[in-house]
Amino acid sequence: MVEFQKKYKCFCFSNFKKNQKNTKIFYEYSSPPVLEPNYNIRYYKRKILKCNFCGHFSAKHKIKVNEFYKKNYSIISHGKNLKKKFKKIESLKSKSDNFARVARFLKYFNNYKEKDIKLLDVGCGLSVFLYELKKKVDWELTGVEPDINFVRFAKQLNIDVIHSNLRSNIFKKKKFHIVSMNKIIEHVKEPAKLLKISKKLLTKKGFVYIEVPDGGAASKNKNGKNREEFFVDHLHVFTKKSLRKCIELSGLKLARLKSIKEKSGKLTIYAFAKKVT
Repeated sequence: MVEFQKKYKCFCFSNFKKNQKNTKIFYEYSSPPVLEPNYNIRYYKRKILKCNFCGHFSAKHKIKVNEFYKKNYSIISHGKNLKKKFKKIESLKSKSDNFARVARFLKYFNNYKEKDIKLLDVGCGLSVFLYELKKKVDWELTGVEPDINFVRFAKQLNIDVIHSNLRSNIFKKKKFHIVSMNKIIEHVKEPAKLLKISKKLLTKKGFVYIEVPDGGAASKNKNGKNREEFFVDHLHVFTKKSLRKCIELSGLKLARLKSIKEKSGKLTIYAFAKKVT
């Protein structure tokens, strides 16, 4: 029998009727999926809830995921030798997810008429996105990253990455033409709020580029429960419908939305959203 939850509110909460049961438990875990990084979680118990209306997936557990990013998330996710991991990704060239990301990103902004473009990449990790962009465009590129190991590595690449987060006062008086969030908003409790913050940083004709795991496609896979899209560090796993609603709630206007299978096999939804003036 499928168990339903009453209190959880999804992005499409406006569709709910009073006291309506709106989510169900879709997956339950008592141990980590085989390929999930080892976060040394002592009591591994969690559930994945699925919205009965838009299909959005959200995590339910007591694991302090935000603590991952205060410790050694970079080492757990990429290993101690960040340079080696970076070179491995670079060696893939056209076979890498990042190659395709940069290509579709620049294709979209090919006719963008703004001058002296400033871009902020949120949670830039190994900075592979900024590194490739730097080769192709004469923009002012900045990253913001909470993991000090990633920040130090970015300096080796001569890329400007600030050791902070998007909520920092550092950005109060700054404006960017583009804010990019590659696989970021699924890691936070309130994704729409993070998008709202990014909206405040945009110029009048600014855009936000978003990538998230595609839970709708992943859940249809026979091994969906063990796929990366549903790993413990993802507090949200989106569907096209739920990402659309999340963008609307943030006050941004959706310009393009697409679901893809990446070279690595990851199932991803990407979106371009613009500031409404």
